[in-house]
Amino acid sequence: MREYALRPQESVVRIVCDCCGKEIKEQDDHLHIEKTWGYFSRKDGAHHQWDICEDCYDKWTAGFGQKK
Repeated sequence: MREYALRPQESVVRIVCDCCGKEIKEQDDHLHIEKTWGYFSRKDGAHHQWDICEDCYDKWTAGFGQKK
């Protein structure tokens, strides 16, 4: 026999860019990052997550790989 319980499910209401604060619409692609830091890091066990819109991603990555 199986018994089932109805439970409210958590759902995303809206997504906001963590850099610029712009709302990311459902049809807009974006970068979602989740990181749980390991025991030997300075952030031992901390969990972080971010949502970044495509415009902010382009600005952020523009400097990647450039020598200083």
